[in-house]
Amino acid sequence: MIKNENIRELEKKFNENKLSHVFLIETNDFQESLLDVLELCKRINCSSKYSENCEKCNICHLIDTQSLPSLKIIFPDGQFIRKEQMEELKLTFSYVPYITNYNIYIINEAEKFNRESANTILKFMEEPEKNIIGFLITNNKENVINTIKSRCEIVKASYIKENTIKNEELISLVKDYLKKIEVEKNLGIVYNKIVLEKNLEKNDIIAFFHILLDFYVEALKGNNELKELDKLSQLELIKRVDLVNQIIERLNYNVNINLLFDYFVLSLEE
Repeated sequence: MIKNENIRELEKKFNENKLSHVFLIETNDFQESLLDVLELCKRINCSSKYSENCEKCNICHLIDTQSLPSLKIIFPDGQFIRKEQMEELKLTFSYVPYITNYNIYIINEAEKFNRESANTILKFMEEPEKNIIGFLITNNKENVINTIKSRCEIVKASYIKENTIKNEELISLVKDYLKKIEVEKNLGIVYNKIVLEKNLEKNDIIAFFHILLDFYVEALKGNNELKELDKLSQLELIKRVDLVNQIIERLNYNVNINLLFDYFVLSLEE
């Protein structure tokens, strides 16, 4: 099911043969937007009347496993979307799709185009083949290079985020977790399991790391609420702020939460 109404409207446009060739989706939730776009890909590539779990073909399965040749999902390579990534995309889509109706590309964090990668993809966007559709996802369309933005149909995709755990409980959980991992770093993996056993929802995990970030930022400012953070140097606190920001960014995507927690505590030991 497509959750966002505006992305759902694109299916109607497809059925009316009014689908544009490239969309810029501005969202407050990268993961939910990506999932909705992938669901849309299933529908517009269906060889018959789409229904969930119909098992008449394997297109949906190929999309779910990201193994469909005519679907390319691109994430920034480091800080930027690279020119080489765009050149590879153009080469791949120089062939007509043979399994599906369309070649579809999805570019996440479209605000991270640099000048070289933007110039490489511009002609691809300006002179599109009729069987190519693109989706660019960003958290702020104003940060997208104007030459890219001006060639896209803008779609606003907002999602309501609700925590399933009270904020006070979450703050208490973060405090206990911080006290333990900063004192006994070698037991961090064990403490991760204690948190994960609470079966927090995705939005709770995001809130968890935002609260964690706040504690480190306040300690960096000298407003330390937890004495366990007193022993950390400014450099160590900066490292932790950067690390938690990385974690929060990764949480925008469909990542393994267990591995992300383990990555966090292992990085603290370095």
